[in-house]
Amino acid sequence: MDIRREDVSPQEIHRIVLTAVAPRPIGWISTISKAGKVNLAPFSYFNAVCTNPPLLGFSPTVRQGEDRQVLGSGVKDTLRNVRETGEFVANVVTFDLVEKMNLTSGEYDPSVNEFELAKLTMTPSKVVRPPRVGESPVNFECKLYDILTFGTDETGGSFVIGEIVSVHIHDEVSPNGKIDAALLDLVARMGGRQYCRATDRFELTRPQRKPKSQLE
Repeated sequence: MDIRREDVSPQEIHRIVLTAVAPRPIGWISTISKAGKVNLAPFSYFNAVCTNPPLLGFSPTVRQGEDRQVLGSGVKDTLRNVRETGEFVANVVTFDLVEKMNLTSGEYDPSVNEFELAKLTMTPSKVVRPPRVGESPVNFECKLYDILTFGTDETGGSFVIGEIVSVHIHDEVSPNGKIDAALLDLVARMGGRQYCRATDRFELTRPQRKPKSQLE
């Protein structure tokens, strides 16, 4: 099967990308509005961008259909809050938190506090205003670095880049002062309603560089 971009709708491309570009890490992004309203939402268009400077990025897509009509805008609360305050916290999602994470993924009115909805702990951050998820074992406090905008707020999307200014790590996942990847029971997003769990792991050793003469 071959698919040309001009022959399918944006929704179909969206479904293809979500299914084929996977698994995707989940950034559980907490923000606060200029008026002090707290928001928490998961984003699977999320990843590390750079380590010097230390940057993380996530992409909030626009609301579609009935959600847009009911809430009156295609702009999600997370993006609006970051634009207003220039801050957010990226919390990692572990298997024991998936149900609570899923609960916060709904399209709620801006007045709804998803921390309270999912019965999560709003732990104060050290540098930024948005609280972090106390139950998440790793939290990245971020200051806005840049926002790349594609199209318009009603039809396009954005890529939010934040610079890490503080990191919080639970002792249970860093017994020797460093994060032990085996102790992080992370989950990732697949296509549709599917998720996966990072339990089936293996190691590979990168090949050493050899002189060109040995490669011939």
